[in-house]
Amino acid sequence: MPAVRFVCPTYSVVLSLVISVFLTACSEKSVEDDASPTPETRVAQPETPTDASMPTNVYFGDLHVHTSWSHDAYGMGGNRIGPRDAYRFARGEAVKISNGIVTQLATPLDFTALTDHAEGFAFMTACTYEDHSQYDSDVCKVMRTQRWDSELFNTLVGRAQARPETPDPELCADFEACVANADTTWQRIQTVAEEFNDPGKFTTLIAYEFTPMLQQYGMLHRNVIFRGSEVIPHAFSNLDVSSTRDLFQKLDAACQLPCRVITIPHNNNYSWGLMFSRTDEDGAEYQAVDLDRRARLERLAEVAQIKGESECHVGLGTTDEECGFEKIFEPCADGESARCATETSFVRNALLDGLQLASERGINPFKLGIIGSTDTHNSDPGNVDPRNKYAPARGNAEAVQQVLERSHVVVGDMRRTSVGALAAVWAADNTRTEIWDALHRRETFATSGSRLKVRFFAGALPENMDNSTANVAAAYAHGVPMGGTLAAIKSAPSFWVSVARDPLGAPLDRVQVIKGWLKNGEEQHKVWDVACADGRSADDSSRCPKTAADIDLETCAQKNDVGAAELSAHFVDPDFAPDQRAFYYIRVLENPTCRWTTWLANSVGVALPNDVPATLQNRAWTSPIWIEP
Repeated sequence: MPAVRFVCPTYSVVLSLVISVFLTACSEKSVEDDASPTPETRVAQPETPTDASMPTNVYFGDLHVHTSWSHDAYGMGGNRIGPRDAYRFARGEAVKISNGIVTQLATPLDFTALTDHAEGFAFMTACTYEDHSQYDSDVCKVMRTQRWDSELFNTLVGRAQARPETPDPELCADFEACVANADTTWQRIQTVAEEFNDPGKFTTLIAYEFTPMLQQYGMLHRNVIFRGSEVIPHAFSNLDVSSTRDLFQKLDAACQLPCRVITIPHNNNYSWGLMFSRTDEDGAEYQAVDLDRRARLERLAEVAQIKGESECHVGLGTTDEECGFEKIFEPCADGESARCATETSFVRNALLDGLQLASERGINPFKLGIIGSTDTHNSDPGNVDPRNKYAPARGNAEAVQQVLERSHVVVGDMRRTSVGALAAVWAADNTRTEIWDALHRRETFATSGSRLKVRFFAGALPENMDNSTANVAAAYAHGVPMGGTLAAIKSAPSFWVSVARDPLGAPLDRVQVIKGWLKNGEEQHKVWDVACADGRSADDSSRCPKTAADIDLETCAQKNDVGAAELSAHFVDPDFAPDQRAFYYIRVLENPTCRWTTWLANSVGVALPNDVPATLQNRAWTSPIWIEP
C-alpha cells in the first residue's frame, strides 16, 4: 500500500455536508461502545448472473446515512443516536431518533450502508470520551457545545480548505495518536456493521464518506462501499489525498482481492460543474490511467437525495419538461461558477459525455448506473415519508413558519430540500455478496421515496413479455437488464419495461424511455412516453396527455380515482442506428401527491410557500442500457 499522508483534523472540516442536521435537537447523550467483530471472508462472484442466481427479487435500501459518529451530525445537529440504533431503525424497529420523536419505517429496509465522514474519524473518538487527551481541545469544545453559527462555520470550513502540510499542534498535539484515533473509529464502524449483518434478512455494507470541499460549500463527495468484511485498513479521507484522481489511485492500490470497493458520487448538483468534468479539481486533465480507474471503481451515481435531484436541469444540456424536479439552484448566470447549476453537474449530460469519451479515447468513465439515497444526518435510514420531515415543528405555527423561512449556510432556503430518495437493486438474495454485486453490475434503480418495482431489459425479446419466471429468464438469456451493454448488434433491439406501484404510494401516471446518443459526433437526446395510465395514448410528440389526477391541497387527499397499479411496454426505437453509441433509461412518474412543505404548512394552517410546488410527482429512474457499435 502506498504511503499515506494523514493530516490530523482541524476539522470540523467537512462540515459542509450539513443540510439535514439543522433539522433536529439531541435526545440521548452517549456514543456507543464497541462489540466483538465477527469477521467473514467472501470471494469474488461472477459479474453477470448465472441461471442459478438469476435476480428475482427487488431490494430497497439507503446507501447514504450519517449517525452521531459524523462530526457535523454530532456537532451541528446535536445527534447522539449512534450506528446501532440507526441499524435498528433501518430494519424496522421503533427508535427515538435525533429529533426526540419515537418513529419507525412503515416498511423496513432490506439493506443499508452507514456513511459517516472519514474526515472526522480522528477527533470523533477524541471529542466524545472525557479521558482522552484531546477532549478539551478547542475543536472538541465547539463540537460538543454546538456553537455552530454561520460565522464559526465559515471560519472552520475556511481553515479546512487550506490543508496544512503538517499537523496543527493545537488540534493534534500527538500526531500518532490522531492516526490511531482515526483507525480505531474505522474499526468500530466495521465491528457494528458485522454485528447487524443478517444474511438473507438484512444486509449491512461497510462504508464511509469521502468529503472534499470546494469554495462556497461546493462538494466533490463520494460514498465508498465495500463488498464484504475485507476492507482497506485506513479509510482515505480528504486529509489523505490531494485530488479525485489521487483518491482513485490510493483506493485501487489499497483494495486488493479479496477486498472490493465501489465509489458513488453524490450531490453532483453541488459540484460547481466539477463532478463530471474532464479535469480534476486542480484543473489537470484526466489521463488514460485515471479514466480507467474511475471506470472500474465508480459504477454508480446518486441521482437524488435531500439536497435535491441531479438527473437533469431545465436549460442545461439535454433537458425536457420533467427536468425541473426538486432543484436547489438556478442555472449559472454569466460570470457565475458557484452556488448555481452547471451542465457538467447533472447525470444525463455526464452519460452523454461518456459516449464522447468512449469514442475519442476508448474509455467511458461516466458509464454510471443510478441509485438514490437520503443523506440523512439523523440516524434514520430510509425515512422518506413527507409527513415526517420536520416532525417536531408540527402543531406549532411559529415553529412551522421558522422552518419554511429558514436559510442554511450551505443549502440556502431549507424549503427547497426534499425528503430524500431510495436505492433499489435486483438480486437473487439479500446478502452482501448479492447486493454489492448488483450495485457493481448496475442492476439498480432510484426512487424519490416510493417503493416502485421497475424491470427493464433490452435484446431479442418477444412482444408478449411479462413478469413470468420463464419470460424473465428468457430476457436474461437473450438480452441484458438495466445496467447492461449490447455490443455490435446489427438490428434494433426490443426494450421491455414493467412497473408496479408502491402499495402505500400513489398510482402510476406514465413510463418514459429516455435516449441519449451520438450522431456524427454530436450529442442528441429524446424522450418517449411508452405507457400511459387510464387508456391515454401518446400524441405526435410522444407524450401522454396530462393525467386527470388531482389533489385537495387542504387535506392532501386524491380527488380522482385514476392511475394504474401496473404499467408495461414493449418498445423498439424507430431511429436506431447500429453504428451509433447510445444509452436508454427509464423514468417512471406517479400521480401527484403533496410535497412535504404542504404537509407541514397544513399541519397548522399557515400559507403555502409560493416558490416551491405544492405537489410533486414522485418517480423512479433506472440505470441505463448502453449500445456500443
